[in-house]
Amino acid sequence: MLVVCATLGAHAGVQIPPGFEIVQVTNDSNDDWYVAVNNCGEVVYSKHLADDTWEIRCYDNGRTIDIPAAGPRNYYPDINDDRVIVWSARTTVNSPLGIVRYANGVCTHITTPSVNDYSPRINNLGHITWCRWLGDGCEDSRAEIFLYDGQSVAQLSNNGLSNQGPSINDSDMLVWTKYNFCLNPWESNTLLYRSGLITKLPDHQENEAQIPDINNRGQVVWGGPSGIELWTWLAGTSTIITPWGRNPAINNRGDIFFLRWHNDSETWQVWCYVDGMFYQLSDDPFWNLDGDINEYGEMAWERGLFETDVGMLRRIRNGDTDFDLDVDVDDYAPWADCLTGPVETDRLCRSRFLDMDHDRDVDLADFALFQNATGTVVTIDDHNCCEAHYDPGCTHPDIMACVCAALPECCQTTWTAACAAAVSTLSCGECP
Repeated sequence: MLVVCATLGAHAGVQIPPGFEIVQVTNDSNDDWYVAVNNCGEVVYSKHLADDTWEIRCYDNGRTIDIPAAGPRNYYPDINDDRVIVWSARTTVNSPLGIVRYANGVCTHITTPSVNDYSPRINNLGHITWCRWLGDGCEDSRAEIFLYDGQSVAQLSNNGLSNQGPSINDSDMLVWTKYNFCLNPWESNTLLYRSGLITKLPDHQENEAQIPDINNRGQVVWGGPSGIELWTWLAGTSTIITPWGRNPAINNRGDIFFLRWHNDSETWQVWCYVDGMFYQLSDDPFWNLDGDINEYGEMAWERGLFETDVGMLRRIRNGDTDFDLDVDVDDYAPWADCLTGPVETDRLCRSRFLDMDHDRDVDLADFALFQNATGTVVTIDDHNCCEAHYDPGCTHPDIMACVCAALPECCQTTWTAACAAAVSTLSCGECP
């Protein structure tokens, strides 16, 4: 089944990072929840249908794939770069949740639905972690973390408390939140599993750290009352990235997706931290919910509190394959491996950035567009060097470096009218 992926119009408060665009992946009356994105730009989510069933969908660069259901209720999907998808499923409407893996057209039950296993995450080794709700202990809240290494299932935590929200990287390092609901008020901490050992990470969150994520560099990010906190494995300390935000996700570049509460509209809006700069990605009259980020800085999230749809920040197909904001000979290198001819391919993955006409192949029509784009500098109006805007920096690297050498605050806080005027006064470039 094919879907049209419409580009969303920018609202007043939206600031889009250079080289990206925001698109709406789904737009219908059904709820779409539990969004994840892999490095091929494939987005998985759970769709609530009219007959009150939930099914898994995979959006792949313009095409939506219906994943075979493992029962009437299918939730919490995740996907790795080999398009192996995992989720929690009920075999009957009221049965407990079990972990299901889908690969090469085949569904396999990793755990039997005799207990509640939910929120699975999969890495590029095919290893899966999840939370098992046991429901005993203090406040009937006990939950433990489990890991499937491709051969067998092991229980990692056994502290009798509520361990939730695990995340796993490609080195089988895991992080999750340990809640202690036996205390009043309750407390929570971030735990790290590495090489058989579990460590409590230091934080500034007043014992309310929640919902961590980990990348392959061993960086861990989580949210709490003090905002978004980043912990680095080698440094062994944590720092506050921003004093507001929750539900973050981090990639290997250190880019971060997160949500921020806006008091004026009483809504959660999507923000990101990309290349050291903050961007507000939504300015909606409704709540935006959890999301995910891949290694190319592309993000997907749940849009809306009712009739929830999927939004996505994706790379613009402009020929800039190395993402340095220009189109030149360096961007030509991937062409030989990506040319498929005028035939739609099953998976473009990394080659999707050369599918410039968005027809799911890479052929001479795309190459003609690439030739026309060669020699251009990629710009985005919202971050024009000659105009004031909310964020630090602007889209032309040479002009930005020239201005910020004299006015460092232009790359540290906001690109003000003074920064825009300095483009001409400092002879950094020409403005109309």
